[in-house]
Order: sequence, then C-alpha cells, then structure tokens
Amino acid sequence: MDIERPGPQFTCPVTDDRSFSGTDLYYAVETALIAPGIVSHEAAHMLACRVTGVGVVESSVLNPFGADAYLDHQPVRSFPADLLIAVAPVLLNTTLAFAAFVLAPAAGTPLLSAPCYWLGVCFGLTAFPSVGDTETLFETAGTLPRPLRPVGYLLAAPVRAFTLVPGSAGVAGFALLLFLFGVTRP
Repeated sequence: MDIERPGPQFTCPVTDDRSFSGTDLYYAVETALIAPGIVSHEAAHMLACRVTGVGVVESSVLNPFGADAYLDHQPVRSFPADLLIAVAPVLLNTTLAFAAFVLAPAAGTPLLSAPCYWLGVCFGLTAFPSVGDTETLFETAGTLPRPLRPVGYLLAAPVRAFTLVPGSAGVAGFALLLFLFGVTRP
C-alpha cells in the first residue's frame, strides 16, 4: 500500500557528485507538513493487515525524499481482506480528522487550537487510498464464489476507478477535511 504524491519536476545541482532535485525538496517539505497523516494512513493499512491475518513484509512509513510511503504485505487471497486493507485509511483518518476538528475549539485559545486543526488537515488530506492501495481488488474479487463475484466487482470497480484518476485522493481528501471542518463547527 502506498501514498503516491505528484510533484514538480525540476533539478538543482549540488556541489558533490549527486544532483539534489527540486522534487526531493518538494517531497521533504510535503512529508514534514503532513507527516501525521502519512503515518496514520500506513498504520491503518498495517492494522487492517493484522486484523485480517495478512503478514507485513516491509514498510517505509515516512520517505521524505520519495514520491511515496508504502507498506508491503504478503499476497492477499481474500477479497474482503483486500478491500478492508485498501480502504482502512479512509476509516481511520476520517475518524482522526473528525476528532481533531471537534477538539480544536475545546482547546480554548488559538495557540492551543492550531495543532488540532493542523492534525485534522493532515488526517483529512491523507484519508483516501492511492492507486497502489487498490491494485489487487479485481484479482481478489475474482476469487469469490461465483454467485458473489458480481458483488465483489461492483464494490471494487468504483474504488479502483477513483484511485486511477490522478490527484483524486488529494482532491477528495481536501473536500473531506472541508466537510468535517464544517460539521464540527460549534
């Protein structure tokens, strides 16, 4: 499972033999700004793996100079497990964003409220699955018993189609955080 982030494509040479990329800088800044959301997104995948009995092989929860953070797990053979692992960040990060936006006004002062609002934004922006999170949904839907396959495909199709649209997770995350911010206003 991974979070892919598009970034600018420009380079800035450094004095040593390696060329430091502007993209590296972009990802480092982006990772620093939304790190709590990235960590909770990958933690949601990890929790779903544990709940479904799927072993975790490797993870790079924070990859500051890369386009993605990821969690590699053993192959998933069950569609319900695959779907849960794919959408787990929506469930966890939406809950965390909601809680942060509810707690922010209760903090009292703007100085104490600001971290709660920042966390709400971080969690909201990273709530939706990426294209890598959903890549095996059709394969595992095909393993369902014949009468249940259409249901599996009907569930997999919109989730997979959503993630195939470039930028959809970010736009949906932004819409989600605006919605949650709106409904939690006193």
